[in-house]
Amino acid sequence: MSEVTATIERNGAVLPIITPGISRGKVGLTQGSAFTSQVIQGQAIYVFCKSLIHLAEGTSVTESDAPIDARGGVYLNANRGRQVSVKLLAGEDAATVWIHEVR
Repeated sequence: MSEVTATIERNGAVLPIITPGISRGKVGLTQGSAFTSQVIQGQAIYVFCKSLIHLAEGTSVTESDAPIDARGGVYLNANRGRQVSVKLLAGEDAATVWIHEVR
């Protein structure tokens, strides 16, 4: 049996991560390109990429948006009905990014 992982929602309550949900996007990123996920329907997402990335809510992401180290995978809170956009940090090698909802 696998372990149950949890994250904290915006109000401070523990949000249990029970099972993987639907994929909201997978793409190979290269320098200068950005990727926008499908609309998120859940409360949390799992992001994995072998390179460091910038991540932003919405349909655009810039180098001034938060840098994320998703090389080991990261769980993030999400707003229902919104999308997430990612792009590589300057100098990072091309890599594939996976974005999945979690339930």
